[in-house]
Amino acid sequence: MDKPESYDSKLSQARSLASQLGMFAEENDIPKDLWDSLESTIYDFYQVSSDR
Repeated sequence: MDKPESYDSKLSQARSLASQLGMFAEENDIPKDLWDSLESTIYDFYQVSSDR
């Protein structure tokens, strides 16, 4: 049986994905409001808080 992922693991994955997509958004001039929405969706998907 698989062990549920820890909050820290989920947060790390969310931050990693957000960072990678953030570089893509920056390189491709994605509007900030669209990027903010995408970033929020990433953290919601992983069920973690993006508070720094």
